[in-house]
Amino acid sequence: MEVLYNDCDDSRAPELSRAIRPHALRAFETAPTAPAWADGGFDGRRAYVRTLDDRCNPPSLQQAWLDKSAVEWDVVELEAGHMPFVSQPEALAVHIIRFIDRIAEL
Repeated sequence: MEVLYNDCDDSRAPELSRAIRPHALRAFETAPTAPAWADGGFDGRRAYVRTLDDRCNPPSLQQAWLDKSAVEWDVVELEAGHMPFVSQPEALAVHIIRFIDRIAEL
Protein backbone atom coordinates (compact mmCIF):
# COMPACT_ATOMS: atom_id res chain seq x y z
CA MET A 1 0.00 0.00 0.00
CA GLU A 2 2.80 2.44 0.85
CA VAL A 3 4.40 1.91 -2.56
CA LEU A 4 1.55 1.40 -5.02
CA TYR A 5 -1.21 3.41 -3.36
CA ASN A 6 0.73 5.99 -1.34
CA ASP A 7 -1.52 8.88 -2.31
CA CYS A 8 -4.85 7.06 -1.98
CA ASP A 9 -7.31 7.62 0.82
CA ASP A 10 -6.34 5.32 3.73
CA SER A 11 -9.96 4.25 4.11
CA ARG A 12 -9.65 2.41 0.78
CA ALA A 13 -6.74 0.25 1.99
CA PRO A 14 -8.79 -2.92 2.60
CA GLU A 15 -10.45 -2.70 -0.83
CA LEU A 16 -7.22 -1.90 -2.67
CA SER A 17 -5.10 -4.50 -0.90
CA ARG A 18 -7.65 -7.20 -1.85
CA ALA A 19 -7.28 -6.16 -5.51
CA ILE A 20 -3.49 -6.61 -5.60
CA ARG A 21 -2.43 -9.65 -7.60
CA PRO A 22 1.05 -11.09 -8.08
CA HIS A 23 2.86 -10.07 -11.23
CA ALA A 24 3.74 -12.89 -13.61
CA LEU A 25 7.44 -13.74 -13.26
CA ARG A 26 7.66 -14.53 -16.98
CA ALA A 27 7.00 -10.88 -17.75
CA PHE A 28 10.34 -10.08 -16.13
CA GLU A 29 12.23 -13.06 -17.53
CA THR A 30 11.12 -12.93 -21.16
CA ALA A 31 12.96 -10.73 -23.65
CA PRO A 32 10.63 -8.05 -24.99
CA THR A 33 9.73 -7.68 -28.64
CA ALA A 34 10.03 -4.32 -30.41
CA PRO A 35 7.84 -1.76 -28.63
CA ALA A 36 4.98 -0.35 -30.70
CA TRP A 37 5.78 3.22 -29.59
CA ALA A 38 9.14 3.02 -31.41
CA ASP A 39 7.40 2.88 -34.79
CA GLY A 40 7.61 6.15 -36.73
CA GLY A 41 3.86 5.99 -37.27
CA PHE A 42 3.51 7.16 -33.68
CA ASP A 43 5.62 10.30 -34.19
CA GLY A 44 3.69 13.22 -32.71
CA ARG A 45 1.29 10.80 -31.04
CA ARG A 46 3.18 9.57 -27.97
CA ALA A 47 1.94 10.70 -24.58
CA TYR A 48 3.33 10.09 -21.11
CA VAL A 49 1.98 11.06 -17.69
CA ARG A 50 4.91 11.44 -15.29
CA THR A 51 3.72 10.66 -11.76
CA LEU A 52 5.75 12.91 -9.48
CA ASP A 53 4.93 11.18 -6.18
CA ASP A 54 5.44 7.64 -7.50
CA ARG A 55 7.21 5.45 -4.93
CA CYS A 56 7.36 2.46 -7.27
CA ASN A 57 8.94 4.20 -10.28
CA PRO A 58 10.29 7.59 -9.18
CA PRO A 59 10.33 10.49 -11.63
CA SER A 60 14.07 10.12 -12.25
CA LEU A 61 13.53 6.52 -13.41
CA GLN A 62 10.58 7.55 -15.55
CA GLN A 63 12.77 10.21 -17.17
CA ALA A 64 15.52 7.65 -17.81
CA TRP A 65 12.99 5.46 -19.64
CA LEU A 66 11.85 8.40 -21.76
CA ASP A 67 15.44 9.36 -22.56
CA LYS A 68 16.36 5.78 -23.43
CA SER A 69 13.41 5.53 -25.81
CA ALA A 70 15.12 8.09 -28.11
CA VAL A 71 11.76 9.28 -29.40
CA GLU A 72 9.71 12.38 -28.65
CA TRP A 73 6.96 12.24 -26.03
CA ASP A 74 4.29 14.74 -25.03
CA VAL A 75 4.89 14.65 -21.28
CA VAL A 76 2.68 16.07 -18.54
CA GLU A 77 3.41 15.91 -14.85
CA LEU A 78 0.84 14.85 -12.31
CA GLU A 79 1.28 15.19 -8.54
CA ALA A 80 0.26 11.57 -8.02
CA GLY A 81 1.57 8.21 -6.93
CA HIS A 82 1.89 5.04 -8.99
CA MET A 83 -1.86 4.55 -9.47
CA PRO A 84 -3.34 7.90 -10.55
CA PHE A 85 -6.30 6.12 -12.12
CA VAL A 86 -7.22 5.14 -8.53
CA SER A 87 -6.13 8.21 -6.56
CA GLN A 88 -6.91 10.98 -9.08
CA PRO A 89 -9.07 9.59 -11.90
CA GLU A 90 -10.59 12.95 -12.81
CA ALA A 91 -7.21 14.73 -13.07
CA LEU A 92 -5.79 11.87 -15.11
CA ALA A 93 -8.83 11.90 -17.40
CA VAL A 94 -8.29 15.62 -18.10
CA HIS A 95 -4.76 14.91 -19.33
CA ILE A 96 -5.83 11.93 -21.41
CA ILE A 97 -8.61 13.92 -23.07
CA ARG A 98 -6.14 16.73 -23.86
CA PHE A 99 -3.76 14.19 -25.43
CA ILE A 100 -6.59 12.71 -27.52
CA ASP A 101 -7.84 16.13 -28.61
CA ARG A 102 -4.33 17.19 -29.65
CA ILE A 103 -3.74 13.99 -31.60
CA ALA A 104 -7.15 14.24 -33.27
CA GLU A 105 -6.10 17.63 -34.67
CA LEU A 106 -3.07 16.16 -36.45
